[in-house]
Amino acid sequence: MPEGIFAILPPLVAIILAWATKQIIPALLTGLLVGSFLVEPGLLTGLAKMIEYVEATFLDQGNLDVLLFLYVFSGFVGLLHMSGGIRGFARWVGKKTENKKGTLLALWATEIVTFLDCAYRVVATGMIFKPLVDKRGISRERLAFMLNNSASPVVIMIPIATTFVGFMVGTVATGLKVAGIGSSPYITFLKSIPFNFFSIVSILVVLFSIIFDFNFKKMRELERDESRRELRNDSSNITSRPAMDMEMGNMDGMEMMGMNNENSKANNRNSHILNLVIPILLLLPLSVYMMWWTGQDEAGTFMRAIINAESSRAMFLALVITTILAAVIYLFQGFSLKELTNSFFKQANKIIHTIAILAVAWPIADVTKDLGLPRLITTTMGDNLSGPFVPVITFIVTGLVAYFIGSSWGSFALLMPISIPLAAITGGSIPMAIGAVFAGGTFGDVTSPLSGMTVMAAGAAEADHMEYVEAQMPYNLTAFFIAALLFLVVPIFI
Repeated sequence: MPEGIFAILPPLVAIILAWATKQIIPALLTGLLVGSFLVEPGLLTGLAKMIEYVEATFLDQGNLDVLLFLYVFSGFVGLLHMSGGIRGFARWVGKKTENKKGTLLALWATEIVTFLDCAYRVVATGMIFKPLVDKRGISRERLAFMLNNSASPVVIMIPIATTFVGFMVGTVATGLKVAGIGSSPYITFLKSIPFNFFSIVSILVVLFSIIFDFNFKKMRELERDESRRELRNDSSNITSRPAMDMEMGNMDGMEMMGMNNENSKANNRNSHILNLVIPILLLLPLSVYMMWWTGQDEAGTFMRAIINAESSRAMFLALVITTILAAVIYLFQGFSLKELTNSFFKQANKIIHTIAILAVAWPIADVTKDLGLPRLITTTMGDNLSGPFVPVITFIVTGLVAYFIGSSWGSFALLMPISIPLAAITGGSIPMAIGAVFAGGTFGDVTSPLSGMTVMAAGAAEADHMEYVEAQMPYNLTAFFIAALLFLVVPIFI
C-alpha cells in the first residue's frame, strides 16, 4: 500500500457524503472527524483533535482576515443596497442590456475593477448583480458559475497588484531553490502564464456558453426552471395590477398626489448609481496602497512591496476604511446611524453560513498533510518520467490534489517543490511545469465542493451549494480534458 494513502480518505468521505446528501457542512464535519480519528485514534482524542483543527483555522491570521473580509464585505454591500447604489446600478445596466447575454457579458466587464482578489471579485460582483440576474431569469447556480470562473482563472494570470501574485512567486522561488536554479522567480512566473491552459480554456468555455447560449443538461434545467418562475411572477404582477388600480381609484386625489411625491423623493434618495460607484472606486486604489503599505518594510521597490504584501490583511484594511468612508457619505445624505447599522448587520449575517462552511473546509487540508499527503504525491510522481510527460502528469496530479483538499494554494505549495526539480532533471520545460501546477490548482479551486471559492460563489449568488457544484461540473471537466490534451501535445513542439 502506498505511503500516505489514508490522506485521501477524509476529503473522499466529505465529497461522497456531500454529493449523496446535498448537505455540505455535515459532510465536511464527517470527513474532518474521520481524518482526526486517523491522526489521533480514540473517541475523545479524535474529537479533541478535530476541535483543534477548527480552532487553528481561526487562529491563523490570514484565514481570520479572509473570514472577517467576507463578513464586513457582506455588511458593506448592505450599505450599498440601503443607499440605493445597487438599485441605481441595476437600473443603469438594465438600460444598457436587454437580455441574459448582455447581462452576463456586463458581469464579465466588471473584471476591470474587481481583479485584485478572487473573494472580492466573487462577493462584490455577486451581490451587486443578483437583483438584475433575478430580473433576467438567470438561475442563481449559473450566476455562481459565472462568478467563480471569472475569478481564479482570470486573477491567477494577472502578474501585478493581485492577492495571488506574492504567494505564487513565493512557491516558484521555493521550487527553483529546491532544484538549484538561480533564475528570477518573478520572471520565471511571467514565462509560465501562457502555459496555464486550464485558465485560458475555462474562460473560453464560459464565454462560449454566454455568446452562443450553450448550457449542459443540469444548467439548462436550472435555467428553464428559473425562466418559468420569472414568467409566473410577471403574470402575478399583471393580474394583481387591476385590483391595485381599483383600490387607488377610491383614494382621495390629494392622498395619491402626496404618495407619489413621497415615492419620488424616496427614489431620488435611494437609487443613485454614484452611491455604489464611489465606494467601489475608492476600494480599488486603497487596496493597491494597502498592499504596498503591508509589504514596504521588506523591500524598497513598489513591485517588490506588492509581491511581499500581506494580501489578505491589506484587502481587509482597505475594506474597513472604505466601509467607514461610505457610511460617512451616507450620513451626510440624510441616512440615520440606525439605518446604517441595521442594514450592515442584516446583510452581513447572511454570509454566516458561508463562513461556517469555510471554517470546516479549510482544516481538511491540514488533516491530509498530517496524514502524509506530501509523501503520497512524491511516490505518485516519481522521478522516472520522461520530460515531455511531466506537464500533463503534473497538471492531473495537481488537479486531483486541489479537488480533494479544496485548496489551490495548498496544491501549489505541495506540488511546486516537486514539479520544478522533476522538470529540470528530465529536461522538460520549467515554465510549462509551473503553468501545469497553477492550472491544476485552478481546476480544483473552481470545481471542488470543498473549495473556499466554490463556497463563496454559491454564498454570494445565494445558490444551492451542491446544485451549483453539479451544474458547473461538465464545463470545468471539458476545460480540464482540453487542457490535459494541450499539456500532452504542446511539449512535442517546443
